[in-house]
Amino acid sequence: MSSMNPSSTRKLTRWRRALPVWVQVVVLLVVFVSGIGVGAVGASRYVLSRMQHYRAHPEVLPAEITNTLTSRLGLTAEQSDEVLAVITKRHGRIEEVRQASSPEIHSEFDLLEEEVAAVLNEEQKQRWLATANWVRKSFLPLNPDTDRGSN
Repeated sequence: MSSMNPSSTRKLTRWRRALPVWVQVVVLLVVFVSGIGVGAVGASRYVLSRMQHYRAHPEVLPAEITNTLTSRLGLTAEQSDEVLAVITKRHGRIEEVRQASSPEIHSEFDLLEEEVAAVLNEEQKQRWLATANWVRKSFLPLNPDTDRGSN
């Protein structure tokens, strides 16, 4: 029982042998690059979701900015209240200015959507309209004429 067949020892040794160094390096690089890719996609999705949240709920932004500044700058409660008042006032005005140009942006985007759709076949047109709708929801400012009523 204690004597092993030499051919079985050779097979066992061959099976336990490590992969060549170049294969190990390639596998490590693939794993590393995959991690970077997953991290980048996750970060971009997070940023996009936060942008959409702030677009849909602009009233929460001043408080969140104030909380961040309070933490980073070590503001007192009094300073924090004053900063919140300033940011709330200015943010409201920034929103007014941004919304003032919103109908023009939406009308130009509508024209772009229609002109591109006119060039496409039916299948392409359906995919284009879905893409254009996603762009409208994700990146364009809210249209006070239509978007406010749907939220």
